[in-house]
Amino acid sequence: MAQEYPKEVKVKDGSTVVLRPFEKKDKDALFAFFAGLAESDRLFLKDNVTDPAVVERWATELNYDKVYPLLAWKGNDVVADATLHKNLGGWMKHIGTIRIVVAKEYQRQGVGSILANELFLHALKSGLEKIVAEMMETQQGAKKVFEKLGFKQEAVFRGHVRDQIGVRHDLLVLTKDLEEFWASIQIHEYFSYPTREMEG
Repeated sequence: MAQEYPKEVKVKDGSTVVLRPFEKKDKDALFAFFAGLAESDRLFLKDNVTDPAVVERWATELNYDKVYPLLAWKGNDVVADATLHKNLGGWMKHIGTIRIVVAKEYQRQGVGSILANELFLHALKSGLEKIVAEMMETQQGAKKVFEKLGFKQEAVFRGHVRDQIGVRHDLLVLTKDLEEFWASIQIHEYFSYPTREMEG
């Protein structure tokens, strides 16, 4: 699937970013991206991304079948990171979890939606049927983004998670059925297909 990349895409302000999967050689650029995030944006990440060892571990343990990481680049800088986490076995092997982080200057530019759709397509090709997005109740901006993408809230776990400074929060669980997503793509392609007027 890596042959589909690099892929250049246009964002809302008319500029372009390049998408391609994370590779081991990208670890320094990815760490620089996380280091450049506002503290308020890093607060809700599952991992302590200010620790270089965390990104080093991701690079060392890179396995696209387990975690598929997709980066958005502007020149030599990472401006967004999106990952699809897959269950390799068990009763939830048909479900994937999606996480997206976008640099402040690229938020509201459609980068998150572009990356999400790329991961949806990858999930479909991987045989997944459902995608889960998890966030803390204070992340209302992220919640709105996922709802615009068709995610629906299914559960709230009270006091279930702690942020990077130890404060407890409710965990929101939103899901999206990929079969519905695939059907919408098929319908869009059908009606977008160029037709020729019948003669006679």
